[in-house]
Amino acid sequence: MVALVFCASPARAQIASEQDQLFQQMMTQPANHDLTFRFVHVATARGDYEAAIGALERLLFYNPNLTQVKYELGALYFRLGSYEMARRYFKEALASPNLDPATRNRIEAYLPDTEKQLQQSRLYGFVQTGIRSQTNATFAPSGSLLRLGGGSFALLPTAQQKSDVNWFGLATVAHDYDLNNRRGDVLETRFVGYLTAQDRFSNLNVGLFDVSFGPRLMLPELMPGASIKPYVVGGNIWVGGDNYLSSGGAGVSLRLPFTMQWTVQPEFEWRQNSFSLGSTANVSTYNSGATYTGAVLSTYQLAQPLRLDTRAVVRRGDASFSYQAFDQWGLEAALNYEFAPPFESITRNWSIAPFVKYYGTRFDAANPFIDPLVVRRDDQWSVGGILNTPINSTFGISTAVQYDKVNSNLPNYRLDNFSVIIGPTARF
Repeated sequence: MVALVFCASPARAQIASEQDQLFQQMMTQPANHDLTFRFVHVATARGDYEAAIGALERLLFYNPNLTQVKYELGALYFRLGSYEMARRYFKEALASPNLDPATRNRIEAYLPDTEKQLQQSRLYGFVQTGIRSQTNATFAPSGSLLRLGGGSFALLPTAQQKSDVNWFGLATVAHDYDLNNRRGDVLETRFVGYLTAQDRFSNLNVGLFDVSFGPRLMLPELMPGASIKPYVVGGNIWVGGDNYLSSGGAGVSLRLPFTMQWTVQPEFEWRQNSFSLGSTANVSTYNSGATYTGAVLSTYQLAQPLRLDTRAVVRRGDASFSYQAFDQWGLEAALNYEFAPPFESITRNWSIAPFVKYYGTRFDAANPFIDPLVVRRDDQWSVGGILNTPINSTFGISTAVQYDKVNSNLPNYRLDNFSVIIGPTARF
């Protein structure tokens, strides 16, 4: 992925030069459709949607009956967030008698999304269910030894890693309420819920929810599109049917769209965590206390179908005992590539997103029950990919593969796990 990012810079410079050349030619031949569409294709690939819109608007000036141009304008205005203009051009294209069936299907798929964006109260959702297979469902150590009280002991066969399959259900729901003020402030509510049912190890069934609420306040004086969101957050986790962790807190997020292609989002969040230490489901090496998390998210549109998402994290976790308090840092990166589906009847693009994650965790002191002379240090790597294949505007199928590897200076916490997830999805 890093190589692709570095290769993208000279490629973007070449595309910019090509766009300049096409612009000069287009100025001398304003009614040349083929030349204009070539310019629009290059400008869109660079994310220069305003230039592409200007070129298409000139074509309509010379010929107001170009149905395909109206569809392209609607799609470009949608990407810019100008939903009123997008709806206008989509509806004009739908009213054209010479609209081809494939384009009509695409417009009918995206028009509801466009109209939803113009409503004061907007509800969005994503639901997935399916099957997950894991090679190490019990998250058992990958070696044959354990450290206990400073001594080494053989890992019993009953405690070694075992594979399993589970059903899962995932739901994310978002609600935006437009305050209809001059700045464009919005009240945002976010919810995520997750459930699993293991085939062999029901004591490891997981259930969780997390919800946040807060106003997104626009900051036009800082830069166009900038905003800040203070929020409150809370959630709960169950393991094996028993309460495992309850948390609540608050945070603040700042969104900074430096360019049309690049957005940066610094965040800070505080949570108070309460572990149910008496529960048989408690498999955590952490303890009740506060966590403080700082993160920086970045989204960069390398080209029209190619987007790089990154997240850098620094976290401090306090706990009742020093050997359960920790410092953590991490980096996540995903490269999302959209491509046309194999059938014209499918109206939404498919996508594939390879990703990599790294998290390093350093505890404050040695755990005397494990090894009084060794302070735990963990390094976790995750690599994988997600393939999303929409079938229509609502339903689709998602497939994911992931490999996790934890390297630790204590054998108790070294593990690896390979998982495959597949199941139908629904969006609204």
